[in-house]
Amino acid sequence: MTNFYDVETLKRRLHQLSDEQLKQDYLRGALTFDFLAKVLKEVESEDLTLRVVSLALKLNVIQGTLLTKTVKPEFQNKAFSLVMPLNLPLAFKIRLLAQTRSPLLLPWFFKGLHHPNEPVNAWSAWAITQIGQAAEPLLLKALKDPLQKTRLWATWGLGQIASDRAIRGLILALNHEDSQVRWRAAAALGKIKNRLAITKLREILASDPDHYVRGRAATALGFLGGVSAITGLKNALDDAEFYVYTNAVYGLEMINDSFAIKVLLQALNHNNADVRTRVVEVLGRIGNEFVINKLLKKIHDPDPFVRAKVVETIQSMNTPSTINGLKTALNDTDVYVRSWAETALDKLDSSESTTFLTTLFNPNIVSPYSHLPKLWISSRAEAKNYILEHFQGAKISYLISIGSPGSELPEGFDQVPTRWRLEFDDIDTPYHDPEYILPSLKHILEALHFMKSVQANEGDLLIHCQGGISRSTAIAFILYAYRLGIGKEEEALNYILTIQPQAMPNQWIVELADIALKRGGRLIQALRNYRRSF
Repeated sequence: MTNFYDVETLKRRLHQLSDEQLKQDYLRGALTFDFLAKVLKEVESEDLTLRVVSLALKLNVIQGTLLTKTVKPEFQNKAFSLVMPLNLPLAFKIRLLAQTRSPLLLPWFFKGLHHPNEPVNAWSAWAITQIGQAAEPLLLKALKDPLQKTRLWATWGLGQIASDRAIRGLILALNHEDSQVRWRAAAALGKIKNRLAITKLREILASDPDHYVRGRAATALGFLGGVSAITGLKNALDDAEFYVYTNAVYGLEMINDSFAIKVLLQALNHNNADVRTRVVEVLGRIGNEFVINKLLKKIHDPDPFVRAKVVETIQSMNTPSTINGLKTALNDTDVYVRSWAETALDKLDSSESTTFLTTLFNPNIVSPYSHLPKLWISSRAEAKNYILEHFQGAKISYLISIGSPGSELPEGFDQVPTRWRLEFDDIDTPYHDPEYILPSLKHILEALHFMKSVQANEGDLLIHCQGGISRSTAIAFILYAYRLGIGKEEEALNYILTIQPQAMPNQWIVELADIALKRGGRLIQALRNYRRSF
């Protein structure tokens, strides 16, 4: 009997197979596509290779496109050319071809940077970064492109690749004549956290004519940290522009070491009242006893906005020193400060703790699948109610917390026995602002790996994001589709919608998961059908 899944056997008989035989035996399902990919690496006939790829594209465009990267290098250009004319949205076609990570596609992707459609520009830039260091020479050249949007995406692309050569290019871009390039280069260098950039970032923080560039340089130095960065940020507190000195204060907060805190404490006496206000806010978040005692002295600050910020900052701190500070503020000359103090003291005196939560779904919903835990989806603010107060009878043993980089964790995060944190922004198209983080395949794989540890009858699973609508529902959808298996994509999505009727899953997360789980477009189609229902 012929072994259909022996590479040598198929190589010998591939030219004998009809289109129908290929479809039935090798182009149905992810596993057979994987096997066929191994065979195509060794097929010597260009015509035969292209015939198989063409047939695969007709049967399943996603799996067919992924096959193009497995053919012999000398056949790849023609294999890619079979994808180009397909009747698909151009941005989607770019995303598919980007999965091949082939340098042969670089000229085509760079052409996409000049396309009049912005999503095409964005996905072309993303596709270039998937190829990596081979794209560096073209990206560096694109910094001089006459079209501004191309220069901006080139800057972003270098930041995504983040190699030594890319970093050198970004440092040079801090001198670019286009201020839009300069601030993006500064932001990218901060996210990369390469300390070689500190000297140049300090220079532009002190002297760049554009205040927005200076402000982004301050944020970048906050990411980088160290004595030199702190010294630069300390000097920037004297900048005349609100955006710059505010970012300098927040940059010092990000560093949050003893030297940075010392600089912030000194800035409590800064001659600019607005600087003092921002510093009070930041020190309140740092919040150790020594810092709070220093902060309380500003209850007598000459500026009423500073005094009000002190009251606002300490209002939930139920300690003898903060309560005395609030009582002092009751006699303030400013009515706004007195009002803050009165409200804060009333809350602290209240013996009742009232929890208010609006639930959007039926609390009696249970998982219809015995091998899966009960699922809850919430916003970050609501998550604490499920974790700490067992709202609606929730027994949270598993938690996936999703937020933008640097955003707050939900209260009670550390009390959940099995938990995972994912950090990316709620976007489904790349942004050329380097501080926006697009969901990536790494995030998807981390979530799938976490789901392997989730067991039914050992407690409930909570997934939260900022609003409980987009990122959390997308992750929930792909995890339950993963556990239910191929062919259950619609069923998984319907379960998520039962739990969160306002769900609008992040489309890019679903696309990434479709490829990671080898669903051949089933996840994407289920989401498309749901969106069309609106």
